[in-house]
This record gives sequence, C-alpha cells and structure tokens, in this order.
Amino acid sequence: MYIASPHNPRVRAWARLKTKRGRDERGLFLAEGLRLVRELLRSSLAVDAVLWNVANDRLPDDVADAASERGVPVCELSPAAFDAVSDTATPQGVIAVGVIPDGADTSAVSPGASRALLLDGIQDPGNVGTLLRTAHAFGVGEVCCASGTADPYAPKVVRASMGGLFHVSVRTGDGPDYVHAWRSRWPQGNVVLAAADAPEDVHGADLSVPVLIVVGSEAAGVSSAVAALATTRVRIPMAEHVDSLNAAVAGSIVMYESYTRWRGGKERQRL
Repeated sequence: MYIASPHNPRVRAWARLKTKRGRDERGLFLAEGLRLVRELLRSSLAVDAVLWNVANDRLPDDVADAASERGVPVCELSPAAFDAVSDTATPQGVIAVGVIPDGADTSAVSPGASRALLLDGIQDPGNVGTLLRTAHAFGVGEVCCASGTADPYAPKVVRASMGGLFHVSVRTGDGPDYVHAWRSRWPQGNVVLAAADAPEDVHGADLSVPVLIVVGSEAAGVSSAVAALATTRVRIPMAEHVDSLNAAVAGSIVMYESYTRWRGGKERQRL
C-alpha cells in the first residue's frame, strides 16, 4: 500500500499516536528507527503495521522478511506523509506501529513478577525508558509505571528503552494497589526502597527473590503512600558531599545488586 497525502485518514490516525490521548483511544504506539522496529518484530508483542519512507532506497530485507513472516502489512509513505507520523529530528525512514498489551491493571500481577520494579512519579521520559531498558537487562519480569510516571508507550520513552519495553510486562495505575497485589502473591517478598537516609547499605540487604524495587522521582522521591508499604530501605554508598543520584542511575544500581544475588542463587541451585 502506498499513501502520498499527509492528510490521509490513516496517516492522521498514526500521527495521533504521538499523543497520550491518541494511544489510549486506539491502543497502539509508535516504535521509530531500525533498531526498535527490528526489536519489536522479534518480540512477542503484536504489530499492527510497518511504515516505510519511500524516499529511502528500500526496506531492509530482514525487516521486510520479519514483517511478512508475522503477517504485518508494510505501508509505503511519501516523505510528507512519513514526516507527519515521525517524532524524531533525524528520521531513519521506518516506523512500526505496535499494539499496547491488554491486562495493564495494577490490581493484578503477572506470574513472572517475582522480581519487579515500581516507578513512582518519575516524569522524565528518558529516565523511564532507561529504567525499562535496565529492567530487561537485569531480568526484572514486570515494571509498574504508577500514577504520575511518564507513559511507557510515549515515543521518547520507547526510544530511551532501546527495545527493553518490548520484553517486560508493563502495568500502569495506582502504586499502592500494585504493592498490595504484589505482596498478596509473594507475602514473604521484600519491597525495597532506596533512600539517602536509609539505615542499611544496599550491599548488605536481602535482595534475593522475590523482590519489588521502588524508585521515586528525583524532585519528590517516593510518595508517602508507597513508602509506607516498603519492607526494606537501603542506601547507595557515595562519595562525601554528594547528596543524591539520578533516579535512573539509582534504580539501575539496585536492580544490578538484586540481579547478582538472584543469579548467584540460581547458580548455587545448579551445583
């Protein structure tokens, strides 16, 4: 299919996916750039379409083959039509339209969430995307983006996640509801909150599974309602006269510590 006009109804509908309202209405999101398109096509998420700017030479063979194998239609767009959908300063000429998974209610927890991450009020898209990328790298099964956190399917978050978003279960909604649901499934689990004034060093904390790591915004920290549900507070050792870390960095450090304990436990079980 070839579409020339940027005013075409389908083009206008895809362009609206750059907004939260548009994504909520259609249940779709945009993944722009070759790396993200390839990663999305390799993932288990449903893909609605692949959009290609005909100003480029041709769609790479591996992308065309992956789309064909999955039965995903490829739509060729004129440069003007493609620009209407694109959200990047230097487009690579390819966008995949992904389907936002159902079942994102925070009152439920996926079976694979024994190691989970709760983002509480993190508004910066880059931080949210980085934490999703790190969660995938360190084997976190589920990420809850609580109220006040940037939409995980916003274009900037999708790009910052570098495909990590496509490989973890993502839920959105009320933070305390998610903590209660998680604790109901793992009553002996550890809800871990990083705080500068915490009494325990992160290296000495029990971060073996099951564990729910809570990360709050740099400006306001974790909400009082979520903080009250934490079972463990840990601090990250830093040089003197340093007050705090970027939220994504702090969360990544705690996830790494949790991952090393979990991996070590798995290796001991194999011996």
